[in-house]
Amino acid sequence: MKINATRKGLITGVGMVLLGLLLLWKQVPTNSALQYLVFLIYGAGIVWAVYPAKNGSSVFSALFSNGFRCFVVVTLIMAIYTFVFFQSNGAMIEREIQASKLERLKTAKDRTPREIEEEAKNTRKYYVPIMVSQTIFQYLLIGVVVTTVVAGALSLSKKN
Repeated sequence: MKINATRKGLITGVGMVLLGLLLLWKQVPTNSALQYLVFLIYGAGIVWAVYPAKNGSSVFSALFSNGFRCFVVVTLIMAIYTFVFFQSNGAMIEREIQASKLERLKTAKDRTPREIEEEAKNTRKYYVPIMVSQTIFQYLLIGVVVTTVVAGALSLSKKN
């Protein structure tokens, strides 16, 4: 059975979610270098989707199309994962907002405590949509860059 680029994106996205859950379960800090393994899996999944397509065609658009199908599926999976994760972790969001609010109260000279409290209230309201939007933009951008580089390199290597 031949696995197409869309299925490769599904496999890649599920792998990324599982790794993210493993890192969360092991309580790996969010600033740890281990977090970049998720992006390594993402890049490898795109290469996995694009590279076999070079046997059928060396045209950039055909190669890019396979990568596109892969990274769009991964982006969708990661957006859903981000939404579910932050919806189910309200306490974590609240801790982050409180820490930010305390920091602002100490350092912000141009805002009153009332304005800082209003800012925290708005953050609570828009936190999940902002995080989902950030995730979508991030994964689409990385997907386009990696796919363009891989598809470009493979299409140029066929010509030489």
